[in-house]
Amino acid sequence: MEYDLIYPEDARAMYDAPCIIAAVYFDEDELKSFGVDKDAYELNDAFVDLNEFEKAFELWNSPLYLSDFYEKHKSFFKQPYWHAITEEVFFKDVSQSITKNKRELIKKMEQNEFFSLVSPLDENIEVGKRLVDSIRVKIKQGTIGGHHPFRFYAVEIEERKCYLITGSTIKVHKDMRKAPNTEIELQKLNHTLAVLSLKEVNTKESFIDFYKSQDR
Repeated sequence: MEYDLIYPEDARAMYDAPCIIAAVYFDEDELKSFGVDKDAYELNDAFVDLNEFEKAFELWNSPLYLSDFYEKHKSFFKQPYWHAITEEVFFKDVSQSITKNKRELIKKMEQNEFFSLVSPLDENIEVGKRLVDSIRVKIKQGTIGGHHPFRFYAVEIEERKCYLITGSTIKVHKDMRKAPNTEIELQKLNHTLAVLSLKEVNTKESFIDFYKSQDR
């Protein structure tokens, strides 16, 4: 597991930046250990070397990936919650959302307002820990069929000061554990939080030191 800096782009600016956003890079073996199928699109050569932030937009821009995603999750899309959304509407809404999504995320990073997009993954578990520990968070984005299902997942290492993006997906069921794609994202998130906790990385400054200690 390695880490790529998303904001600020220049690592020399990390100490002065009010907020740091980074993303995890998982290798192929790690992804398979979380439940990613060996034939999954994200293991293709075009995607496997990308960090979890950049990979999201590359996958959502891929018609082949979107067609495969719709087919794999058709049983969810046919349920009343999704109003039996068609593949055509799904494609159109994803295409219309993704550019705006990325632009909004980058804008919030540059304006030091990224925290305004973030909410705890589980209000009952995370909120009480926030002042003293890193917590699991989610970022909702975009619209598909009237829902806001685009998700980024991250560890909030220090509130408003440091975030590590661990993955993303299009959420197809409101209960994270009832769809295989979000269960995989939960595995990534929990694993990353465990590694950071083991290394005692729980502040912006400790993450900078940890990041700089990578063998680059």
